[in-house]
Amino acid sequence: MSTWDIKPAGVQGVLNKTAEAGSKFEEEFTSYSDGVVGAATWAGTMVLGGTELPKEGAFGPVAQALLEFQQRTENDLKFLPVRTGKSITGARLATEEYVKGDLQMAKNKQEEYSKAPTAEELKGPKK
Repeated sequence: MSTWDIKPAGVQGVLNKTAEAGSKFEEEFTSYSDGVVGAATWAGTMVLGGTELPKEGAFGPVAQALLEFQQRTENDLKFLPVRTGKSITGARLATEEYVKGDLQMAKNKQEEYSKAPTAEELKGPKK
């Protein structure tokens, strides 16, 4: 059997810091996306000399590889904020239940020790 010694205020502090860090995911993902697009734009092309570039632009093999990389890692990136949110919620709910348990244990002890003495208890300790 394990024992728990949780300090709810400490848990709350950690959860606040984690939520603050997690709130920056969107900004980081935008920066990541912009970086991949920028890298693909400047990665060079495969256009024969003297050939006119298409209006949409031309992409070479490195740009294509970057696009595939971005597409294949998209779900991994979506996973991060969802997992973070679930972890924060789970820790918060578990801590709330822990506190309720402490209060329930205190209530149980208070009720137990506020009862009138039993006949057995009135006899005193056995000799």
